[in-house]
Amino acid sequence: MFLYENYNEFKKTEVRAFRKDLGTFTAAFQFWKENLFERVMRLFVWSGTDPIPAKEIEIRLIIQGHCGISNVALDGKPAELTAFFGNFYGVGKYFDEKPYYMLRCPVWSGQGIVNEDTIVIDNNALRNPILPLIDRYAVLIAHAETTIIDSLVNARDAGGVPVAANEIQKQSIENYYQKLYNGEVGLIRDPAAVGVQYAGADRHTQEKVLDLIETRQKLLKSFYSDIGVRASFEKRSNAVVEEVEADTSMLLLNISDMLDSRKRGAEKVNNLFGTNFSVELAKEIQYTTEDVENESED
Repeated sequence: MFLYENYNEFKKTEVRAFRKDLGTFTAAFQFWKENLFERVMRLFVWSGTDPIPAKEIEIRLIIQGHCGISNVALDGKPAELTAFFGNFYGVGKYFDEKPYYMLRCPVWSGQGIVNEDTIVIDNNALRNPILPLIDRYAVLIAHAETTIIDSLVNARDAGGVPVAANEIQKQSIENYYQKLYNGEVGLIRDPAAVGVQYAGADRHTQEKVLDLIETRQKLLKSFYSDIGVRASFEKRSNAVVEEVEADTSMLLLNISDMLDSRKRGAEKVNNLFGTNFSVELAKEIQYTTEDVENESED
């Protein structure tokens, strides 16, 4: 393996760290939350944002739904444009449109006046973040993936769920299942385990692994659909034209809203600070949305 053969730190990693713990729901959730977050980060490509790293703008839009941009002197250094987390406050004409924005970063916090010394870029028209959506799909996919792992492990054993009568039996069974999980050939040599009772001996037939894998794939496609991106187009023989057009319109609505909000924010930043911010969909996403538009026109 490339990493194992070329990088010493991977050789030092204990194999057991990659065993059973990575098959838990917690590990799966953490993995998919990071994974989905990274995928959303790649939807939009910013340019001309120096000295602000483009990823800092997207991080704030994804996590809190809006990002403050202001020209501030930090740590005694000359003032420069910085991306901030923040909150709206004050009393305005509308409940959701307030005149002030509390700017904050790890080394400074202060007040900004919206559209005067601070521009707020929105994730979408309602300033809703994407992180709650990421969390929900990370939970769903993690449950599906954990069940897949359990089903694959259970398929190695035709028995049911063991019911231990005492602690000795419990330890013996746990050792056996640890070997089973790691794909090792193992036997229970403790005579105390002879009387173990098994419940639900057909449990490994209750779930079909292929169905679970399909569920996982559909959840990923559903996630992309909810953020406005088509993962792949599956033609449904029983779908009428109106149903297909409704699906494609929904996709374009989501991604277009986020892109338009970013472009409006970039334009405001340029007008106030004389910068050259611009943002576009990633080329891969442009390709899929063009397909969607063509299908809806056909």
